[in-house]
Amino acid sequence: MRPAEVFVRALSLEEGARLKQISKKAKYQSKRQRAMIVLASSTGMSAPQIAALVRTDESHVRKVIHAFNDQGFESLDPDYRGGRPKKTTPEQRDQIVAVARARPDTQGVALTRWSLTKLAEHLAGLGIELCEEALRQTLRTAGLSHQRTRSWKWSPDPDFAEKARRVLGLYRAKPKDGVVVCFDEMGPISLIPHHGSGWAKAKRPERMRATYSKNNGVRYLFGAYDVHADRLHGRLRAHKNAGEVLAFYQQIRMRYRPRLRLYLVADNLSTHKTPAIREWAEDTNTELVFTPTYASFLNRIECHFWGIGEFVINNADHPNWNILAKAMADHIRYRNGPHRDQRLIAAERKLLIAA
Repeated sequence: MRPAEVFVRALSLEEGARLKQISKKAKYQSKRQRAMIVLASSTGMSAPQIAALVRTDESHVRKVIHAFNDQGFESLDPDYRGGRPKKTTPEQRDQIVAVARARPDTQGVALTRWSLTKLAEHLAGLGIELCEEALRQTLRTAGLSHQRTRSWKWSPDPDFAEKARRVLGLYRAKPKDGVVVCFDEMGPISLIPHHGSGWAKAKRPERMRATYSKNNGVRYLFGAYDVHADRLHGRLRAHKNAGEVLAFYQQIRMRYRPRLRLYLVADNLSTHKTPAIREWAEDTNTELVFTPTYASFLNRIECHFWGIGEFVINNADHPNWNILAKAMADHIRYRNGPHRDQRLIAAERKLLIAA
């Protein structure tokens, strides 16, 4: 029998934003992939859909989701093992972590933060002798690192819960009267070498040029994702303005019969909801469905932009915009190709027949 689907627990706004940042900026590809698996699951995507998106197997997807539900963000880091036995007991390591996480001035030490030297001295007074490197490794194993403080903000959207339910509801069940399409822009994209990873002979990695200029400007990928037909569509644009957005909306609308209602999911960028766009939506049987403020991670197309970044932008040095545009078109064609889940292809055919 086919394994039952598994989904990530409900994410808070802060967790969603943090996962989105990790999926783009984490040093290692494996961690970026894990973060994207969790993000995709939070939008209601099934394990087979996520496996096809990030180019892995379904069992790995389910393991990542189960691990995140149990351990949180610590599960995103690979669990490397080995080395000499630890010199501290589990109880001592728990005490080290507790001391390090508490401010020094709450423990009788006139400091606002710990340095490794001061922390080692304080722990020595508590009977725990460790060199600075052993202390650093102990804290790192516990998921602690020396970081700058950051500010945070909660969504000021008074209708946050209602909007989130609306978006996720459209993902969960296809409307009988129309189609659900997610829209967003990816970029800016520069025409420069982008480092990535790949198989190569040991200690002989593929090399990319290190000297380049930025005289070619930037481009933006305008993308549309048909949620229930599982089809991706995209075009490179030189500008990211309301006129370009409206023109792309019109292209999306032309892909479907006028009697089918178009539910267009987008974030709250001002260029996505100008008076001209709202007027066009009313005249073309289109409903603009916006994600809550500061919750663009609920837009499912973000997951597919990750795939384009990993498999088209990274590990490539495109000489001009035409070649990059062709590479993106080839990838999207491959992604929409016949290797997709046959059930999704059948659903798409059914939609076209109904139209």
